Amino acid sequence: MDKQNSNKSQSKKVKGPSQTAPAGFKGKNQAFLDAEYLSARYKKSSIEDVISVGVIITNPEHKELDRFYSTVQLRPGHKLPPLITELTGLTNEELEFAPTYEEVMTELINRIKAYQVGKICVWGGDKNSFQRDFESRVLEKPLKRSVAKFISTFENIQKEVSLDITGGLDANLSLADMKTICGLGGLVEHNALSDAEDMLKCIRIIEQDQMVYDGVKAAEYKKFRGEYVKNRSFNDEIEDKDYIIKSKLGEQFLKEIKSKGFEEDPKTKAFMDDLEFLLGKGNVYMGTFSEKIEEENKKA
Repeated sequence: MDKQNSNKSQSKKVKGPSQTAPAGFKGKNQAFLDAEYLSARYKKSSIEDVISVGVIITNPEHKELDRFYSTVQLRPGHKLPPLITELTGLTNEELEFAPTYEEVMTELINRIKAYQVGKICVWGGDKNSFQRDFESRVLEKPLKRSVAKFISTFENIQKEVSLDITGGLDANLSLADMKTICGLGGLVEHNALSDAEDMLKCIRIIEQDQMVYDGVKAAEYKKFRGEYVKNRSFNDEIEDKDYIIKSKLGEQFLKEIKSKGFEEDPKTKAFMDDLEFLLGKGNVYMGTFSEKIEEENKKA
């Protein structure tokens, strides 16, 4: 093999935008969008108010061209529950004086048009949530048409990217999972612009094949944990305290099944941890993939 061909074979393979995003992105500007919502029951119906939105616009190579963030004024009578305030950091007072939905959408759509964005990447259910909010609003016809067209360009990239990262094993990675695999930590800020930026950072890392953790192993761990959690019965030291007993027979049985290597199966591991709990040895918590990696990093 000549030197030129040898160098080619040793060069790092770059996946490129078209392989980590839905078909049709190649050659077009893109946007990465995240939003926070007030999701609640309201007067016998459900509401899904957009309360903040963050967007980063890039060229096909994912170089940033523009970014936009805004809170969105709450509709009359709608209030944030404490849980959403705790999660997002947004307050009723802040949203009372925020720009209106019409103002935010007009500005956002103008930027999308100015950069001729072909698709808007979202992670998870943002398209459905945006659509439900839109359908419940009374808008002037020009803006209504523009918003409808805007939402139609949303593309949920969660499935395709998840399958790409995990070798086809998992189609439902969370943003926390994806950040962890990419070496960005597992913390999701629940700030619309920060989360959109994290999504973009992960896509760049995936395209350059610079992921820190093995996506296949992450998917295998998630699958194991899901089956394990489904089969756990006892883990609340307050609610389940009446079931706790001291039993030499139980101790012997636990020792015997441990010797069989049953911890390799999620169902039998769940049973063993339940048994340990019932024998008064405390509760075993199997963390999420992000929590597992965080714990390993602390020990290192």
